[in-house]
Amino acid sequence: MDSHLLLEIYKKQAKMIYFYLKKNGCSHEDAEDIVQESYTKFIAYSSGVPSDKVLSYIFTISMNEFKKLLRKRGKEQSISIDDDHFWNNFANDLDTELSVLTIEMNHEIAFVLDRIQEVFKQLLLLKYELELSYKEIALLLGMKEETVRTYLFRARKEFQKKWRELHE
Repeated sequence: MDSHLLLEIYKKQAKMIYFYLKKNGCSHEDAEDIVQESYTKFIAYSSGVPSDKVLSYIFTISMNEFKKLLRKRGKEQSISIDDDHFWNNFANDLDTELSVLTIEMNHEIAFVLDRIQEVFKQLLLLKYELELSYKEIALLLGMKEETVRTYLFRARKEFQKKWRELHE
């Protein structure tokens, strides 16, 4: 594979994968290591990967590496929702009640996300936390754009159902 093409893919997509790993509770160092390891594995095994599936292949390697790391350490996956926003609110402390409510809401969202299917959780985080388009998500996961739309619809419905169950 052309080294310039590989460098372009790395520059564009590595940050996206890194931030996704961070949102799923991965530490900075581990996220960097996983992204680097994923691209190393891609380089080693890229001969059998079609060019339109490169990003989804690298993303899948990254997710598998992250799950392997969690199993190795015996940890559960934890979702981080808007950490910077949380610390800014906490530091400014303009409205303590709003800060506390925001913290509680984030805990409830993470609690509900932990109780839905893994693919739905991934899709919701990619769409609403990383603000990716349907097309970008489809490229990242190696799915058709229409399939992403359908799954996101189902994910939102399942999230709403679990949210209602929590608040009844």
